[in-house]
Amino acid sequence: MSYKVYLHGALRALEWSQAVWKFIEGRTVAVDECEQELVHRVLLERLPKDGLIVDAGCGTGRLPIYFQRLGYRFVGLDIAHEACVIGKQAAPQVALVQADVRHMPLRAQSVDAVVSLGVVEHDEAGPLAALHEARRILKPQGLLVLAVPYNNLFRRVLVNRVHDYVTHRRRRAGKELHFAEYRFNKPEMDRFLRHTGFQVLATYPNDALPPQTVGLWIDYTNLIEHDFAAGPGELFRLPGRKGRVASYLLRRWPWLVCAEVAFVARAVPFDTTAERTRSTQGKRGDTP
Repeated sequence: MSYKVYLHGALRALEWSQAVWKFIEGRTVAVDECEQELVHRVLLERLPKDGLIVDAGCGTGRLPIYFQRLGYRFVGLDIAHEACVIGKQAAPQVALVQADVRHMPLRAQSVDAVVSLGVVEHDEAGPLAALHEARRILKPQGLLVLAVPYNNLFRRVLVNRVHDYVTHRRRRAGKELHFAEYRFNKPEMDRFLRHTGFQVLATYPNDALPPQTVGLWIDYTNLIEHDFAAGPGELFRLPGRKGRVASYLLRRWPWLVCAEVAFVARAVPFDTTAERTRSTQGKRGDTP
């Protein structure tokens, strides 16, 4: 089952989804950071260069800006008006539109691919509304690249238990806690995707390239205090020996400690989704 993360402070789930660009990047757009994620290679290999691609939950638009420079056709959607303004100031030629990813202002079956990285987990009602909407706007056989927080083995065995204890202590101390996100396991998200009309083609671990270690950095900072005063060079980097151990673990066993799991899925007719999914079981080449 998915694991619910509660964090202290005044931020709600929507604000946590915007934390990186709002509190760290400021009014800049860190386009170069696109190359520092493991999913970068997946996007280059999978996204259609001759089709229309929607980044559903684009923040300040660094992904649309980056891929537009490479010749792709990208439209970015984000619920935060400020984020779209910042992105348009950085790249006026890129289409960035304020919109809720659960109600996108696009015609049915009008796009070739949808990218959703670190978005659907912030809806406490669950990811189905956003996934249904992505399926609606995709053409038949259109592609979805979805990344969500991964309830990896390290989290299931240790981190979640410690986080439950810390959450309990914070509540007893009278601190205000709010839902921040879900962490999903692969079978659970696979079921969500099948239910909304997708056939999963492949799964990949997603995190930053070492020495950044997003998953372990988040796990560590969630248990103490989030430090949004950290400079860009310190973001997602654990200090000293912690950082060296984290980098080694991410390089050696990415599925053990990675921050996210990335799914590549194809839109298929609902009456054949289950049949096609069963026919591809065991052929993904991923690691459990």
